[in-house]
Amino acid sequence: MKPFRTVAAALALGSLSVALLAPLSIAQTTPAPAATAAPAAPAAPSAPAAPKGVTTGIKTIFGEVVDPACWIVNGAKGDTHKECTIACAKAGQVLAILEAKTNKLYLIATENPGEDPNKGVIDFAGMKVTVTGKFYTRGGVTAVKIASITPGGAAK
Repeated sequence: MKPFRTVAAALALGSLSVALLAPLSIAQTTPAPAATAAPAAPAAPSAPAAPKGVTTGIKTIFGEVVDPACWIVNGAKGDTHKECTIACAKAGQVLAILEAKTNKLYLIATENPGEDPNKGVIDFAGMKVTVTGKFYTRGGVTAVKIASITPGGAAK
């Protein structure tokens, strides 16, 4: 009976060894994450980002030359407001074109910084005009670089 106890004890000890050492062997076979691995680069966007400023190109609109501050705050426009529009423009207010068809306001932009945007437009203050130019939109504001401006015209 002694040999049986010895064998049983050996088997029990062997099972205990396997049970205790098994987690160590698993831990040793699992590779540690590489410390020098670079973080994964973010995925490239599927489409290029839309430009912040959108050029709508050359077009022609019919409207009126207004002082945008007076028009937005007071609704002032037309021949009755002509003298005020001229005075504000001479004081530095950039004029705008109020499109007759949509009631949309287009600020006047220049080709180069520092140029007077009212040059060639102030003579039409308070008048109906036809404007052709390049239109730009950014941040909810639309502006026009005027290529030509003529008095009169008809709503299109």
